[in-house]
Amino acid sequence: MGEQQNEQQIAALEARIAELQATIERAKGVVQQWVDANASLSRSAAQLRAENQNKGRGIVSAFLGSKFRASMRSAAAASNAAIAKDVAAKREINAKGKREAQEFVRQLQQELSEAKQSLKALTSGRKTTSSAKKAVDSLAVLEKLKQAHDAGLLTDAEFEEKRKKLVADL
Repeated sequence: MGEQQNEQQIAALEARIAELQATIERAKGVVQQWVDANASLSRSAAQLRAENQNKGRGIVSAFLGSKFRASMRSAAAASNAAIAKDVAAKREINAKGKREAQEFVRQLQQELSEAKQSLKALTSGRKTTSSAKKAVDSLAVLEKLKQAHDAGLLTDAEFEEKRKKLVADL
């Protein structure tokens, strides 16, 4: 019963490890989405500022005069300030989301590490049990070889060859 329970624990841990690895990949994707959102924010803010720079220029503004151009520059400056304020607020949200996603990835990686250690402990225990069983079996075979040698069924050379092979396999 203990061996079957051990096998079930190993299977459950292997499934959990696979699940954690998949979840980590998805979580890393979320981190990347926050990074991409920040880059997109920078591009759109730069585009809006560039559009503001073009206000008050051209043939129409030449006809309307310097007061018109000055008022357009003032409006562009106010618009750029509003853009900067909006960008700062959105960057803060992006940074918070990214930090939370990164922390989630770290937690998942820690849990994955612990699950791998547990699996290693279970499987190494299984190997120790199987190697101990193999040693006991080898001793039983060695005793039978000794009995066969004592009974005269094996020569000294044959006995020694088989004994060395059994000891080497341990």
